[in-house]
Amino acid sequence: MNNLSQISARSMHLFLAIVREGNLSAVARNEGMAVSSLSRVVQQLEQALETQLLYRNTRAVIATDAGQIYAETFRVMLAQLADAQTRLGERRDEPGGRIRINAPISFGLRHIGPRISELSERYPRLNIELNLNDDYIDPFADATDLLIRIASLKDSELHGRVIATQRCHLVATPAYVQRHGEPTTPDALQQHKLLAYRGKTGLQRWRFRQGEKHHQFLPQAKIVSDNAELLLQAAQNDAGILLYPDWQVGELLNRGELVALMPDYTVSYSATEQSLYLLYPGGKYPSLNTRTVIDFLLDSFGQPPYWRYLPPAVSDRQE
Repeated sequence: MNNLSQISARSMHLFLAIVREGNLSAVARNEGMAVSSLSRVVQQLEQALETQLLYRNTRAVIATDAGQIYAETFRVMLAQLADAQTRLGERRDEPGGRIRINAPISFGLRHIGPRISELSERYPRLNIELNLNDDYIDPFADATDLLIRIASLKDSELHGRVIATQRCHLVATPAYVQRHGEPTTPDALQQHKLLAYRGKTGLQRWRFRQGEKHHQFLPQAKIVSDNAELLLQAAQNDAGILLYPDWQVGELLNRGELVALMPDYTVSYSATEQSLYLLYPGGKYPSLNTRTVIDFLLDSFGQPPYWRYLPPAVSDRQE
């Protein structure tokens, strides 16, 4: 008979990381342990469950059918355990200890970094670890307590709060528009200097919608970069036209340092509507630390968020 009592939460966590990575060496390296020790964890799991959980070859490690079933079961069990610990074990009146936050680089630098000092001052027992990167993060495997994600979210294993719907704007400086004119249609952009972001999936596609009409293209850019801040600096130095989300350019638009182009069009670089989320793994009950930081950030961002661009004609309206 399967001896489930021999299986620890740590073993479940490591097994889920192996299934995700498909590589024992990568997981061992991330966890700071020897590959041989990780192999023993898998062997002990297989002995306890009396079934083979992984196929191993020279190139990859793949979960068996039983391994996939147990992986889903382990995810549910870890989420339930997190709920129990939160609901029954949390007795502190004040948040304290470590909280690990992960955010995209530009968003983190622009909107979270400037608030870290105030957060730390308000909750002196809280130890904040802020990691910034633009890669996909699995909070279960990467030990993240709070994750800021910009996406069309469909991951039911994560819970959290919506910060705001993301809006995009086509922008340039007033000096650029004065020198080169203002485009009024997507086709007219081909005659302008364009600045484009290239991520790991390739060059961002620009999308335009006006009523029922849709237009999209890959910009023939004068400057291409994988660094969002570099492109924004170039735009601010009159180098060309940029398509960026409001959380990056909204404040510059409101100050008049940039102007919004083609306002009759809805512009985007995504085929689906995207939002900014504050997410946490595990069950639906966040820890006191996580709940505290979520409330702090949402209060700091405001509703609508302070970066929302309101054209002059509607600047006195609320969203």
